[in-house]
Amino acid sequence: MAEKKPKRKELLKEPDEFITWSARTVEFARQNPRVIATGVLVVALVAIASLVYYGYESRRQATSHDMLEKAIRTYEKLAVTADSDTAPKQDKLLGVLDKISTNYGNLPAGQIALLYEGHILFNKGDYKGAVEKYKQFQLSGLARKGLEPLALYNIAESEMALKDYEKAINLFEQLTRDINSPYRRESYSSIARIYEMMDKKKEAAQAYKQYLKVFPEAPDADFVKAKIAQLSEQG
Repeated sequence: MAEKKPKRKELLKEPDEFITWSARTVEFARQNPRVIATGVLVVALVAIASLVYYGYESRRQATSHDMLEKAIRTYEKLAVTADSDTAPKQDKLLGVLDKISTNYGNLPAGQIALLYEGHILFNKGDYKGAVEKYKQFQLSGLARKGLEPLALYNIAESEMALKDYEKAINLFEQLTRDINSPYRRESYSSIARIYEMMDKKKEAAQAYKQYLKVFPEAPDADFVKAKIAQLSEQG
């Protein structure tokens, strides 16, 4: 037997949930005007604060980006026009980059500024200072998002310049184990060159052989083969 459908009059007698809820809300607002006013004020203040914060962060992003862009242009000019005024210009640029990295350290521009500080210190021959800046960059959000090999490679180069060869080899070996590292080929080559600097000809020849094994079509393959032959004769 089919269920009996409720009549229209019966349906109309049933309370509408939306209307009932709305009536209760209106009644609550009528009886508690201060509570409602406070709630509206809080929502408005949160909205205003969000807009102010967004505007502030947008200005910081734009300001830091402009400052870094100018600094990089100056860095590139100094890299190709070395003269007697280069050193003081580098010091001045370091001050600008330090201001960017200090005041905007949580933004990409501030983190990239650390990298360029390392480059300038390296070019000035302050390899310890360069290592410090590169290590700070290594801890940055940008490094964690994929730029850590860049930091690692620069640290390794600086350690090699400091003649801390064992430490440099360990760092370069880390990069050789990462098949996705864009510095893998240079790292194999750097290990071989370090062994040469240490006058370890046998190890250098073996490192060059490993380099050719991994990169048989390397653009400097002929040079490396000649190196292997020379080191093998000397060893």
